[in-house]
Amino acid sequence: MAAHALAKTPRATPQLLAQGKSVYEGATAGCSACHGLTGEGNGPVAFAIKPPPRNFKTEAFRGGESVEKVFTTITLGLPNTRMVGYPMLPEVERWALAYYVLTLRAKK
Repeated sequence: MAAHALAKTPRATPQLLAQGKSVYEGATAGCSACHGLTGEGNGPVAFAIKPPPRNFKTEAFRGGESVEKVFTTITLGLPNTRMVGYPMLPEVERWALAYYVLTLRAKK
């Protein structure tokens, strides 16, 4: 099933962003282990990953920059990279992560 067909995109709320931060920094998804707490691709295991993890602050998102595209990347992963999908996370947590990751982006 395509990730975009799962459900309607929820609204970004302070609660959803807080949940995204908690999932990002927690052990369940392990996002910060690779991408670092600030999203700069400098987590404690980043040195061992080739190609290196995405720097959310400065690098383009391979799968796209919209919350829906980030959600799809979180759900399905990215082919030919170490970014695996996390379809096992509850859908609300994947949406929360997608919104949170976008807050790590450098402000233009």
